[in-house]
Amino acid sequence: MKLIIKEYLASLREREELDAALPDLLSQMGMNVFSRPGKGTRQDGVDVAAVGSIDGEEETVYLFSIKPGDLRRPDWNNTSPQSLRPSLDQIQDVFIRNRLPRQHREKKIKICICVGGDIREEARQDIEGYKDRYSDEQVSFEEWNGDRIASLIESYFLREELLPESARSHLRKTIALIDEPDASYKHFAILVDSILDEDTAKAAQRIRMVRQLSLCLWILFAWAREQGNLESTYRAAELLLLRFWQIAREYADKKNKTAKSILSVYRSVLNTYLSVGDELFSKSVLSHASKIHGLSSAVRGSTTLDINLTLFDLAGRTALYGLWLRGFAHTLPEGSDHQNSLLDASRIYAETLKKLVNNNPILLLPIKDDQCIDVALGVLLLITNGDQDSIKGWLKKIIDRAVFAYKFHKQYPCNISEYHKLLEHPQRDDTYRQNATVGSILYPFISILAAMIEDQELYAAVRTFKNDDLQHCNFQYWYPNDSSENHLYANDESHGANLSGIGLEAASEELLKQVFVECDNMPQFWELSAVKNGLWPLVLTACRHYRLPVPLHLFRKCWTPPKDDDADPASDTDAVYNDG
Repeated sequence: MKLIIKEYLASLREREELDAALPDLLSQMGMNVFSRPGKGTRQDGVDVAAVGSIDGEEETVYLFSIKPGDLRRPDWNNTSPQSLRPSLDQIQDVFIRNRLPRQHREKKIKICICVGGDIREEARQDIEGYKDRYSDEQVSFEEWNGDRIASLIESYFLREELLPESARSHLRKTIALIDEPDASYKHFAILVDSILDEDTAKAAQRIRMVRQLSLCLWILFAWAREQGNLESTYRAAELLLLRFWQIAREYADKKNKTAKSILSVYRSVLNTYLSVGDELFSKSVLSHASKIHGLSSAVRGSTTLDINLTLFDLAGRTALYGLWLRGFAHTLPEGSDHQNSLLDASRIYAETLKKLVNNNPILLLPIKDDQCIDVALGVLLLITNGDQDSIKGWLKKIIDRAVFAYKFHKQYPCNISEYHKLLEHPQRDDTYRQNATVGSILYPFISILAAMIEDQELYAAVRTFKNDDLQHCNFQYWYPNDSSENHLYANDESHGANLSGIGLEAASEELLKQVFVECDNMPQFWELSAVKNGLWPLVLTACRHYRLPVPLHLFRKCWTPPKDDDADPASDTDAVYNDG
């Protein structure tokens, strides 16, 4: 395990990686971290500052200057602002004199040269000479290399009583099976369950639990990045983001020390998720979406089914990442440079999604009805970027191809989820075809969007398909209810309510009244803790990860009802709710 941790540390970058992991380690050791790295703030050589006692020594101030990987002689003293000696000079000349809190100025001070790897022999002589020259009765120097940090992580994060051997075993298997994403993710999920399922009311234990798993995710990310396969890491980051919220939500509106610690770790996990996504998408969809069949041909699958499943999954992930960027933008001051930067990035993902669909025709026909979830995420991203024309074109092609495929027993959207059964889909049998299309969220969703963007031709096409061929099919949609808050983030039980029997006989405006009035009648979406705390993309993450329909409440916010709205909103008496 120590070797795994050391390799992980050596692969970390300085900014937002190694300097993000170290404060959690120091806090776990019982130290008070009083300075953390921050963007746009003056560091004066100190990346992390803490005060406390290690191994029973007297209380000491520890000032860390962090460098990634191995420290070589060129890293010691050159013209780069990242070289080590200027940072050590700044610590002594500026930080200790001007920024060290008054209550700590009489204490012993240790300036720590912190590297993720090792200090190479070529730099050893310079460092030893510097330490001899500037050490005195109060100020001394220490080296924290990968070996020492790995030992501390083993001692304070991964102690037997905190992370049992079985959990360590699953972490090892998760890393060893990175090139087998399904197996790797399975072991990480077991690891998460084994730690988070422990029912503990003690705040200190909860803090340890979330810090341990945050570290495990970082270790997995670092190894996966080195091996060039981030699939299991992305899924693991999604899972951890959702499961952690079950703990973090209890502290979201609190200001005590425990709340600050847990929410800080949650932000760290969220940043890891975004880092994984950025790394994954920058090397895949952003680079190749503009190439005709570029991503379709890159799928290592033996059948068109593999390509279909992979590309729709990628489209959903791409859209979700763009929505996360937009969600963050709305938490920032209006018109700020950071907000504008995030909004620009979100627009880039919307444009990338359009290229992905246009250049990979397999995305014009889902093979599974629940791929509506990925389509809905894409549509929501396009709506938020004001692109109705692209929505019209995409949905019209889906309907045209679905109608043709259904009529001629081709690969039409079905309710089948098992891979081996999908390989045999479709069968040229009318009874089979009816059973495979007994219910749908895809077609009512397209109808709702057609009504929203006032595309009467598209609305009529779905209605005709329903009347001519899908009379047996239950058009339905899912809404969160009172039980969703307790089960959405872990998907441990059925929750929500299902609006069944959605009819298209009336005008499109009546359909919108029907489904959106139900949004008003079921406002529990707005009471979800993630939504109340500004993390509405977390709900979309749960929907994508656990395959739940994207709530219509978000689409309703994009719709302006007609001014002469005086009709009965519940005129369709065939629509009924079913639990689940």
